[in-house]
Amino acid sequence: MNRLFIKKFITAVLFLMFLFIFSFLNICTSYQAIKSAAKKTKVSSLKEYISNIEYSINENVYGKYKFVEAYGYIQKLMDKNEVSNFEVVKDTEGKLHFTYFANKPNPTEQLVAKLKDFQNNIKNPKTKLLYLMTPDKYVKGYTKLPKGIPYNYNNETADQFLNQLKLQKIDSVDLREGILESGIKGEDLFFNTDHHWKIQTAFWGFGKLVKDMNKKYNLQLDKDNFYTDISNYNVIKYDNVFIGSMGRKTGKYYADADEFSLIYPKFKTNYDFYFENSFAKGTLTGRFEESLVAINPIRKYDPYGIVADKYFSYLYGNQPFAHIHNKNNPNGLKVLFIKDSLAVPLISFFSTTCSDIYLIDPRYYKKDDLDFINNTKLDFVVVSYSPQNLVEGFFKF
Repeated sequence: MNRLFIKKFITAVLFLMFLFIFSFLNICTSYQAIKSAAKKTKVSSLKEYISNIEYSINENVYGKYKFVEAYGYIQKLMDKNEVSNFEVVKDTEGKLHFTYFANKPNPTEQLVAKLKDFQNNIKNPKTKLLYLMTPDKYVKGYTKLPKGIPYNYNNETADQFLNQLKLQKIDSVDLREGILESGIKGEDLFFNTDHHWKIQTAFWGFGKLVKDMNKKYNLQLDKDNFYTDISNYNVIKYDNVFIGSMGRKTGKYYADADEFSLIYPKFKTNYDFYFENSFAKGTLTGRFEESLVAINPIRKYDPYGIVADKYFSYLYGNQPFAHIHNKNNPNGLKVLFIKDSLAVPLISFFSTTCSDIYLIDPRYYKKDDLDFINNTKLDFVVVSYSPQNLVEGFFKF
């Protein structure tokens, strides 16, 4: 009896010691992040204050990704195709997806109506509205899901949305068309662990956008096919250096880490890149790779993107507002992109054919889109949300 009591006592003491040590390490790890979150949040909003503090604590747990990796490895040993109650699923090729249970496309009539009203409120008749549909990671005709894994009907929702746009006489370009004939292998179109397309695929999308706009509007963008020729760009490949948004929930052992390719021009470029966000604002000047690309995330080995996400090295990620001025093309197009994150690298490359590109991210931009449009000389307003983002939250017109 005494021996059993001593064993339980020692176990309890060791457990308490572990809790105290782990709590101390947690405080050391997350103190500055919690302090920063507390300063940035208005105390008057108690719900937001608590939510931000809780998020900061959860994101800065000591050894967080070691726990995530251990969990993901166990799921892999069990040969499971889903993690955390279908929060992340795996297709037959081993690529990770965000999904949910659905049996039909999401309704899009209200979204189209909002976009039509938005078009009607653009005062300059010379400013054209164009919808750019970027591809979904579930590529029609290629991607397959294992039995029992739910499909979210993103592509069917996008088809329905584009058909409704056509009825409303709103122009669109669909980058899902021809993607399997792009010359890029199906397994190389998207990252394994992230919902974004690879940089090579975004470059292909840039070329298709130029081609389709030339045909649709009788333009002469890149008439010599110089800017859309990948041979005029440096392509530097980094192996096993990137773990995306889905991989951060499963760890690197559940799905293999991705390679990342940095693509930037060989030819002479000269830009001003103005950005503003909740932390800072300023202007970067220089070549494409100096002003439009954050090099630090590329050089630093940081696969989980704790410091910076490699995909968001282009244009420094999702800025609420940004302005790209191409000094070498003063007579080019002036374009506003209202966009989500898939368009970021594509816009970087598209800037080579333009004079000015403005970017607005509706999730973070607090001002009035139409006020900016109606007080700025623009040739095009391009709205670009990927199929999974065809939801009310993005259509804040």
